[in-house]
Amino acid sequence: MVQQKAALSSRMQQLEAELRTIGGAYSGAWTCALTDLTTGEHIAIDEDGVMPAASLIKTPILAALYQAAHEGRLALDARTRYEEAHRTLGSGVLQYLSPGLEMTVRDAVMLMMMISDNAASNMVVDLIGIDWINQQARRQGMQRTQLFQRWGDPKAGLDGRKMWVSSARDMTHLLERLARHECVSPDADEDMLRITRRCQSRSELSRFLPWNELNMLGDPRERWVAEKGGSFLNGLRCGGSIFKGPRGMFVMAAFCEGGTGPGDGPNAEGNIILGRLGEAAWRALAD
Repeated sequence: MVQQKAALSSRMQQLEAELRTIGGAYSGAWTCALTDLTTGEHIAIDEDGVMPAASLIKTPILAALYQAAHEGRLALDARTRYEEAHRTLGSGVLQYLSPGLEMTVRDAVMLMMMISDNAASNMVVDLIGIDWINQQARRQGMQRTQLFQRWGDPKAGLDGRKMWVSSARDMTHLLERLARHECVSPDADEDMLRITRRCQSRSELSRFLPWNELNMLGDPRERWVAEKGGSFLNGLRCGGSIFKGPRGMFVMAAFCEGGTGPGDGPNAEGNIILGRLGEAAWRALAD
């Protein structure tokens, strides 16, 4: 028996139409998924399309690390060392520092998520292993998410699809579990939310929200966004966010790839599209 998809409310139908209009203006391929955490309604726009995940892959890595800590495989307050083998190009600050620097495991996680430090990401990956990360992604219900290598491994060249991939459905599913405190444990999930709310780059889904100089949306008890974004060559831009506002709470993930429109860096076409998608959903469901 084929299960019928539940009909969306008029509000969600209008939002889906708006999202499709915004995304339809993108010059490349795009995918999107959104779940209203109040009603459970879900919008899916090519959500199973497998896309390069760029630094958004750090979100399932975060969950896998906290699962390992929950099971006693490591301690978040244990000391770990930044070594030359962790150094890699791209985002972050550790690549510019001298090897031998020590920090707690949680501090490495903070660098990985808050400023998307790639060397810190290698530290975390080496602590738990690629196989563990992929196993935990499956345990979380992420069927299209796969980490193939560490940061800086030359075998993938500049092909983002040979580094790590995911889908809008997978990321939204993980973020919903995290938002509902059903990912690892209530305490672990709350700490992961605390970390992801401190994201220092608001260049993707939340970029057009009214952030102030303190990286806040006013009263942090009433309005906040926990998120991670990513970018790479070929116009790749992606984001996964948990939005909390006075009128509601929702999770959202979106990917853009192959765009040839104007702009570059954080002002690339994909960033603008992601920002408009997030802004439309925020207005409709949360603010």
